[in-house]
Amino acid sequence: MTTELKEREETRLSSSGDISAVSSRVSSPSLMARLKELKSRINLSSQTKTRLKLLISLGLFLSLFLFGKVDLSKAWHAALSAHKGYILAATVLFLLSPILNAYRWQLLANAVGLNAPLSKITQYVYVGLFFNLFLPSTVGGDFSRSYYLSKGTGKHLHALTSVLVDRASGLAVLLLFASMGLLFGPGGDQLPMPLKLPIFIATFGIYFVVPFVPQLALKFLGPNNWLSKKLNEGTAKVFWQDRGLIFTTILQSVIIQVIIVLCHLAVGLALGIKIPLWYYFVFYPSVAVLGFVTPSINGIGVREWAYTYFLTLMAVDKDTALTFALIWLGLTTLSSLVGGLVYVAGKFRNVQSEVEQMAKSESLERAEST
Repeated sequence: MTTELKEREETRLSSSGDISAVSSRVSSPSLMARLKELKSRINLSSQTKTRLKLLISLGLFLSLFLFGKVDLSKAWHAALSAHKGYILAATVLFLLSPILNAYRWQLLANAVGLNAPLSKITQYVYVGLFFNLFLPSTVGGDFSRSYYLSKGTGKHLHALTSVLVDRASGLAVLLLFASMGLLFGPGGDQLPMPLKLPIFIATFGIYFVVPFVPQLALKFLGPNNWLSKKLNEGTAKVFWQDRGLIFTTILQSVIIQVIIVLCHLAVGLALGIKIPLWYYFVFYPSVAVLGFVTPSINGIGVREWAYTYFLTLMAVDKDTALTFALIWLGLTTLSSLVGGLVYVAGKFRNVQSEVEQMAKSESLERAEST
């Protein structure tokens, strides 16, 4: 059969509705191989993703000095003139806050059948901070926490679910603080709407959509869908059914975030920054969310730009605003160093390759189940 006759035949089949005949020709082994090759070219390796994140962080950080018109000498002078007592108070509070985070995570882990003493959970939280900052790779702090919690149990998905819910509870309170500050804080109506609208939308979503995700999955995806089964029958269902657990978790998150806001307030007082207390409940959650969703290395670069932007909106000069951001970067780095000490002292070894292997196995299990 000539090429012209083949084309006529395919046209006739497609027009008559016999799509299967055409699709069988299209799905030839050579074409499938080409599609797989194209997909492999499009997908970025973990090393490339890490380099891109590092490039974004460095680019944003350096652009503060190139385009932000910040005088580094003035920023350095503001740092040296900062009140040491307030800085010490902020440091102590910040370094102790992971203990409260560990207690919250312990409750969530117990709910999915992973029982561990608070001392161990606290170590895992500190080590997660170390992984977030000093080991930028496919192994982040959340994966390392999941790995250590589930090591030897085989309940990798259970552990990861508890970590994700732990993250979500903290994010829910951050968004609540930001929305309340914007709505009821004096001067909140003066902030630009493009800044406030995403916060309001995210707050609405996490409080009025997320609680109904299992029902929505059943309705739109069907009861036989993999995600519907996981949400309604799998490990995660306890977090939608046990309202008492979620209420306790949210309450603990409120306490944790208030402590972090007090850390910010202490840094602001140390630098002589005079802004309303309510504004700390707006710009800190906003900066935290931006650092979380923007590709970067632990929010570096994004955080510094965001802090500078939000503080200058309240008539704080750029040099002092940048000093605030750099002090906060110092606090996060210090907490990661503490996590590094815990990592060494606790003999947490060879987690990099093992966690990557765990992540790959989880992906394969999901692919096979679908």
